Amino acid sequence: MTNDIKIFFTFLTILIVSNIQCIAQKNDSISYDNHFFVLDFENNQYDFSEVQKYFFTTYPHNDPTQGNVIYDRVKWVNDDLIKLTEYDALYGFIKSRNDSLGFDSFRFTSKPYYNLDDKVKKILFVFKGKLPSEKGVWPAWWLNGSRQDEWLYKGKDNLTLNESLDKYSGIGQFYDTPSPVNCTDWPSAGEVDIIETINGNNIIHNTIHTCPQMCDSEWNGDGVIINCANATLSDPNSGCSGSSYEVNSPEGTFACLWENKSIRFYYWEPETDVRSPGGPLSSLPDPDAWEKSNLKNYVRLFDGSQDCDNEIHQAWQCEICKEMNKCEFKNLKMTFNITLCGIWAGNKFDETDNSWNNCKDYVLGDGKELIDNNFIKIEYVSVNPLP
Repeated sequence: MTNDIKIFFTFLTILIVSNIQCIAQKNDSISYDNHFFVLDFENNQYDFSEVQKYFFTTYPHNDPTQGNVIYDRVKWVNDDLIKLTEYDALYGFIKSRNDSLGFDSFRFTSKPYYNLDDKVKKILFVFKGKLPSEKGVWPAWWLNGSRQDEWLYKGKDNLTLNESLDKYSGIGQFYDTPSPVNCTDWPSAGEVDIIETINGNNIIHNTIHTCPQMCDSEWNGDGVIINCANATLSDPNSGCSGSSYEVNSPEGTFACLWENKSIRFYYWEPETDVRSPGGPLSSLPDPDAWEKSNLKNYVRLFDGSQDCDNEIHQAWQCEICKEMNKCEFKNLKMTFNITLCGIWAGNKFDETDNSWNNCKDYVLGDGKELIDNNFIKIEYVSVNPLP
């Protein structure tokens, strides 16, 4: 074989291999697994593209908690729900629509999703900022997982753009329409609620949701084993929870340390120096050096000992959970959102039998001006692996 022929076949081989790799990359999932990041809005000047690099800022489905809000940007009547201020914060507002639908609101969902493995054994989630505190209002910062292709961007291009989500607007209910920001296999990959507070009571709740067969839990070494599944329709938001704690205002620094078989939840008051060496906002956070008073809940997790039972659990949950028999959380994405009333804040709005309807009447009536323009202020948010 002459040198020219050898060169030709070498070039042809490279070309074929390159084309195969390109096709494989196009048809494979978009790689967003364990993309760690820091957004320090207090100390940096960001373009909004930097926010969109890590977060979707629309949710083109109806609210799964049945709140009086619209998360779908295609349906918003307000155009100023999101604001980024230099050397300050990222703001997500809730604004009155002045109609029967209630309020336009926001839902920031991280594009990256996170997993523990042999290389990444601990992941620290940190948020510094402020949440709203009013009757009828339910703000949250939480993690949710899924194993579905849409959630993992498999098989399609451009699924990480807000524009790519617009096609879901008005299509199906949240419980049967999987997308990169919505899963229909909940809670089979787990949910971790780092901050939830309702109705302006300034009480912070830490809760975990899984399938019955997935996880049992022990909180704060109390010796009591609690299953982490949702129960019947009379208690649809149960899961397993630690000790709730009261704050002067839902602001400051919150953190969640996720390890295999355990999760820790932390809180620091707004005036605390959280940037000092080893602190949660430092370049090398060191949870072992944090004050015990900052640890609000510590949960140990075990493989579940309970089967899904249609008389105890919801039938749809038993169908979704039938293959889930190991306590593991998969592909967790981070979400910030504000909703109004809904299945928790609505049912706890007052002590009457008509609590939910009273909540709806309030947010659309007497409470509208108090709620309008409330916001979540994100001064700092990060996701980092720890040694």
